[in-house]
Order: sequence, then structure tokens, then C-alpha cells
Amino acid sequence: MLKNHTSEHFPFLGISDSYSLSDFRCRTTFYTALTRLLMVDLGEDEDEFENFMLPLTVSFETVLQILNNNFKQEDVKRMLIGLARDLRGIAFALNTKTSYTMLFDWMYPAYLPVLQRAIELWYGEPACTTPILKLMAELMQNRSQRLNFDVSSPNGILLFREASKMICTYGNQILSLGSLSKDQIYPMKLKGISICYSALKSALCGNYVSFGVFKLYGDNHFDNVIQAFVKMLLSVSHSDLLQYRKLSQSYYPLLECLTQDHMSFITSLDPPVLLYVLTSISEGLTALDTVVSSSCCTSLDYIVTYLFKHIAKEGKKSLRCREATQAGQRLLHFMQQNPEVLQQMMSVLMNTIVFEDCRNQWSVSRPLLGLILLNEKYFGELRAGLISSQPLPKQEALAQCFRSLMEGVEQNLSLKNRDKFTQNLSVFRRDVAEALRSNGSTEPLDMMS
Repeated sequence: MLKNHTSEHFPFLGISDSYSLSDFRCRTTFYTALTRLLMVDLGEDEDEFENFMLPLTVSFETVLQILNNNFKQEDVKRMLIGLARDLRGIAFALNTKTSYTMLFDWMYPAYLPVLQRAIELWYGEPACTTPILKLMAELMQNRSQRLNFDVSSPNGILLFREASKMICTYGNQILSLGSLSKDQIYPMKLKGISICYSALKSALCGNYVSFGVFKLYGDNHFDNVIQAFVKMLLSVSHSDLLQYRKLSQSYYPLLECLTQDHMSFITSLDPPVLLYVLTSISEGLTALDTVVSSSCCTSLDYIVTYLFKHIAKEGKKSLRCREATQAGQRLLHFMQQNPEVLQQMMSVLMNTIVFEDCRNQWSVSRPLLGLILLNEKYFGELRAGLISSQPLPKQEALAQCFRSLMEGVEQNLSLKNRDKFTQNLSVFRRDVAEALRSNGSTEPLDMMS
């Protein structure tokens, strides 16, 4: 089987019309199983790997020849869809640095440009783009540290550059399709965008690329892919971001990566774009999907912490941190122009803690402390509004709950102080629930109003 995986022996590996394109999905599973068999005795045997890849090499060379001449579109398309699905199965099974490097050396630079060309030609055909984008997303996954190449190897950067080109090509082309009907928008556009976001998230969080290198050497692949991310994002409505689960589960973790390591990019966004991003976080805080709501809390915490640290440093300005100061100043200026953004998010989180079944209380507590320290006046108004909305007998009990919440909490965001606030918040939530339950129930106050 390892030496004879061709359409002659396995007809479903051919390009015959008797198999529908959806049947090609089985090829990914088939090649994952085959590659796991190969891995049993592969070790560092490059010749053995080359022999195993021979049928795919022949197919790719055929595609290259046809693409360079007058080609039959349908045949080439079916071959490329099959190859993308086969390679994804192989990549999924290669979980060691040695074996993954063999695959990368086989694909780059010979065959990745072919996939790039396919995206350019057939960007409007999800049957073709989806398998290719999913292959790229799989190649970007640093599972079992398989992408931690040797210190002398540029492979991590080369791989990211290829991914950047593909995401930019797809992003620019897909936006040229214009407006799509409700039943077409997910298969034609949003599904591809979600796969691009997933691939980008894997790259940003994979720890195999030093992104500072791109700016240092004037390479614009990082900037380009980030701009493509923004363009694609602005073409999606907030409601679609949350309505389509795969899209929300790729966008919000990606945003978490960007706020963790690339706040300079976040602060450089134009005010309308930054408002769009912050609104998407605000709406995601109440999502039923805990992956989404937890990612929103973490992203918000990174943004609030960045802002808090900037304000704390304002009095200690020095020449060496001028650039960072300018980035922080932009964010501070935006927040001063739009104070309701953070206030709304504080209301949402307090509402979640007090009145709802909060399943990720730890995640909620982290940004909440920063929000309170940045907006103490508004927090006081929220507290007063909640207390005054309750009958007189309950008001004192609630006031005591709020006093206890900030007891022992200092005016900083150190880990020790955060942990203290998180502990206080657990007690606060329990005490408030008891206070509101006692002496008959009352209409809960919606803090967001």
C-alpha cells in the first residue's frame, strides 16, 4: 500500500467524474492512515519518504505542465482538490520535526506556488479553495513542536510568507465578489475567511516565527496579512461573526493572539476599525459559546492592561519609550473620545456576574478589575443604581457586598492583586445572590440599560 497508492490500485484517487468532489474528503482520512503506517519505521530516511511521495510528485508535475500550457480546467481542478486533500492527510500525521521538515522541503519551493495559482484562478469556487486553505491551515499548526526548525533554518519565516501570500490573495479576491445572498454568504465567503483566520492564529501563536524580523528587514508579508485580516473583517457584519460558529471560533482566538502580542497593531487601527473590533468583543462577552466569551474576556483584559500600564507610565516619560508612548496615547485618546465603549463592557460583565449563570467566572474577573480601576466613577454609578433599585431592607446588604468586593484590592494590576479580586468576586457573587433571594424576589436591574 505504501508503494502503490495510485488510482490504478485505488480508483477513488483518480479524477474520474464517477466520484463527486465531496467524496474526495475521504482521501484526507486515507492518507492520514497511510502516513501513520509510514511513520512506524520512517525515522530519518529521506529516500523512503521521497518514494512514498512519488505518486503525488507525478501528479504535481502533471499539474505544472498543464498549467503552463492550454489546460483543461476541470481536470486540473479535480487533480488539485485531490492533492490538497491528500497532503492535508499527510501533514496531519507528521507530528515530528524531522518528518514535517521532509514534507516542507518536498513542497517548498516547487509546489506551494501551484496552490497559490489555484487560489488566484478559482477563488470563487469553494470546492477548490476550501481544501487548499485547509491544507495551509494544517501546515501552520505547530503540533508537538514540529515547526521548531533548527536555528540555521529560515523555514518558519518562509512558511509564514507563503501563508501570507495565500491569505492576501484569497482575501483580496473574495471581496471582489461583492454582496452575496444569505444562503450563499457562508459557503462562498465566510467559510474561507474563517479558515484564513484559523491559519493566521496558528502562525501568530505557534512560536516559530519572530515577527519583529519582518519590520527589521523591510519585509511587508506580516503587514500585508494583517491588513488582509482587517479588510476581510470589515466585510463581515457583527451578527454574522457570532451567528456562524466556525467563524466566531476562529476570529475571537485570533483577536486574543493579536491583543496579547501585537497591541501596536491594535492601537494603529483607524478609529472606526478599532470601534468595530471593540464592539465585536463587547457583543461576544455574552455569547453562549464559552470559547468565544472567554476569548473576549482575555482580549479585553490585554487591552485594558495595556491602557492601564500606559496611564501609569505617563508620569515617567523617557526618550527611549517614545514610540510605545505614542501607541498608548493613541489608544487613550480613542477611549477618551468614546468612553461608552469600556463602560458598556463593564456593565455587561457586572450583569453577567450578578444576574446570570456565569460559567467562566475566572475569565470574567480578569478584565473586570482593570475596567473598575480605569472607570471608578462609572463603577460607583453602577453600584448606586443597583443598590437603589432594590427594596430598602436589601440595600444595606448589597452595599456591604460591594464594600467587600474591593476589600484588600489595591490600585494596580499585579498578579497577586488580580487573584485577590478574583477571590473577592466569587464571594461577592454568592452573597449578592443570597441578598437578592431573601425576603421575596424582586425585578432584577438590567445594568446595561
